[in-house]
Amino acid sequence: MSLTVLLVEDDAASREFVADALRGGARVDAVRTLAEAGDRCADCRYDLLLLDVGLPDGEGDAWLARQRALGNTSPAVALTADLDSDRRRRLLACGFEAALGKPISRPDLRLALRRWLGAPSWEDREALAAVGGAADTLARLRGLFLAELPQQRLRLGDALAAGDDESARRVLHQLKAGCAFVGARALATAVAALHAEPGSTEAARQVFLRIEQVLAEQA
Repeated sequence: MSLTVLLVEDDAASREFVADALRGGARVDAVRTLAEAGDRCADCRYDLLLLDVGLPDGEGDAWLARQRALGNTSPAVALTADLDSDRRRRLLACGFEAALGKPISRPDLRLALRRWLGAPSWEDREALAAVGGAADTLARLRGLFLAELPQQRLRLGDALAAGDDESARRVLHQLKAGCAFVGARALATAVAALHAEPGSTEAARQVFLRIEQVLAEQA
């Protein structure tokens, strides 16, 4: 499981740039037209819509209004090469969560989308404090943590699919302990929420999302 983003961009270079910039924090479905975007949204509920608002087959603000009328509540962020203060206000008034000007750098894009992409995987200061400031020990513990994480992800998924709360909580307890030693605060928070409510689909989604982020950052 991971954050799912629908990217609507007709320019091939821009489309590839944005998709690459989000790699490691999201699964990106990229399309070229609003018509294609509408078809995708009919089949899938995305965590985020990221769209160029000036496309050959229409304007993004009008498309978003139609999607809202159809019941699509996915948050949306506008991309445009023509962004001034008036344009930004109009886009926000139309229901976009944010409006970003093009071109945009990779760091600025990730920063602007941080509320959806999530916090960084590691909290180094906390982790170093937990191991007495020994950086070599921290590196070794993170290596062990990352080596075990794919198998823990698999066991957790199996337990949740079987409705086996006891087995799920055992895996989550192990994950929580590991997170504390390596400074994986965002994952630890998600794990604690699922441990308290193992039947929660949203809590499970957040745990798998954080696991994917941790693993992707090390790839």
